[in-house]
Amino acid sequence: MVIRMKFSSTRPRPPDETTSCAPDHPPPREEAGSAARGGETEGTAAGTGDEDPQPAAGSTDVSHEAVRRGEQPAAAWSSERAFVLSTAAAGVGLGNLWRFPTLAGENGGGAFLMAYAVAVLCFALPFAALEIVAGRQAHGSVVASFRKLGRRFVPVGIGVVLLTLAIDSYYFVITGWTLGFAVEATVSATPDFAEFTSGYESVWWLLATSALVGGILALGLSGIERAAQFLMPVLGLVIVGIAVYGLTDGAAGEALEFLFRPDFTRMSDLDLWRAAFGQAFFSMTIGQGYLITYGSYLPQHVNVPRAIASIAAINSSVAILAGLAIFPFVFAAGLDPGAGSELAFVAMPTAFEEMAGGGLLAPAFFWLLFLAALSSCIGGAKVVTAALREQWSRFDSVRAVIAGIGAITLLGVPSALSYAAPEWQIAGRPVLDALNEAVGSNGTVLAALATSMILGWKFPPSRLSRAFNLRRRTATALGWLLRIAPIGLAAVFGLSLLA
Repeated sequence: MVIRMKFSSTRPRPPDETTSCAPDHPPPREEAGSAARGGETEGTAAGTGDEDPQPAAGSTDVSHEAVRRGEQPAAAWSSERAFVLSTAAAGVGLGNLWRFPTLAGENGGGAFLMAYAVAVLCFALPFAALEIVAGRQAHGSVVASFRKLGRRFVPVGIGVVLLTLAIDSYYFVITGWTLGFAVEATVSATPDFAEFTSGYESVWWLLATSALVGGILALGLSGIERAAQFLMPVLGLVIVGIAVYGLTDGAAGEALEFLFRPDFTRMSDLDLWRAAFGQAFFSMTIGQGYLITYGSYLPQHVNVPRAIASIAAINSSVAILAGLAIFPFVFAAGLDPGAGSELAFVAMPTAFEEMAGGGLLAPAFFWLLFLAALSSCIGGAKVVTAALREQWSRFDSVRAVIAGIGAITLLGVPSALSYAAPEWQIAGRPVLDALNEAVGSNGTVLAALATSMILGWKFPPSRLSRAFNLRRRTATALGWLLRIAPIGLAAVFGLSLLA
């Protein structure tokens, strides 16, 4: 099963992006209480309508006048740092922990890292920035953002939300597994995976995960910010701690060679480039609605290129550190480094039982997995609840959270019972595995390509110049790159699959 899983105090203001892209009227926004978060006050805009509103010190970056003009959302991130941490947390997940280092080792080590760097710098960063800007200019959900680009694109927005809902339904189940394993490894011993999933424990841990994510989202943006400000530092500390232990007591040499030794003969391999671009788009959550949704709460003064570069640096660093934390133990125990989730829930617990300090490593390892999975659950659920809140006016933010989390949980029950007594299946395969392949692997690639193509053509050079403060010539070159790149990527993916 494949699990798919920085800041300057003086910020230069980009040119006003709302000159040609502002909404016709200020849309209603959610989080009734988020505009007045604890210890924060509302600022007022100063200057002319052609200037970006400048928040007062300590404000939430929200101005009544700017909201009235449609230049800012009614709820906004408290700072650029809060936005970066929250968005980076949404992109860090189980897939990023396992998928990145495994792909690196299986595709030429250092050669893969070079291809990945090209993919991130030349393609993923620009498209991620476009998604954020599209959300910021629409001040709405994924559906509203695609509607603003053109009514004919609304089905694409709806499709992205439904895709994320489907992914959430089984990803919440896997997150529940990590929580259950973490709790049981802490209080007693690591459970046996087959026994753990054969009963109804998966359902109870799914409910626990849903309640936790729902509680965080019910607090609005401030809840997401607080969760990210807790999860990311703790996640980093746990990864670094396990990595230090693994590199000193595990098979450090084999792990380093697996991850970083370059095999430049692979640079001409289409599979390597497909893997690198797929990982770049996946780790930056391109086409999954996260960036558009989080971007809709972004104040105009925030420098998007700088923010997205910080997000990419954080996500890539976490993925590489995860490889250094996990694979020394994998090779020391003689395990298959490409086993993915089976490695996490079946092989690694056995390895921990046989090594010194395993009683401490096992809980730390599963809490690491849970923190990474939870951070992605929050982002995925936010995509769904934001769309519900916006499409049905009778939903306030709390009702939208209840409805969204309820839908995710109900759809997740078949996945939770995939390995239990009912053994619910689709086409002879467990529901969870079938969904993961259909939407987690194939669906996300199609959504990323579709989103990239639409944004690439709907952002002409003049709009790119205003959005990112670029010279006309640079904006023109970037515009052509953004239009041609998705077509080339689709060809590369298609040819590699046919081969």
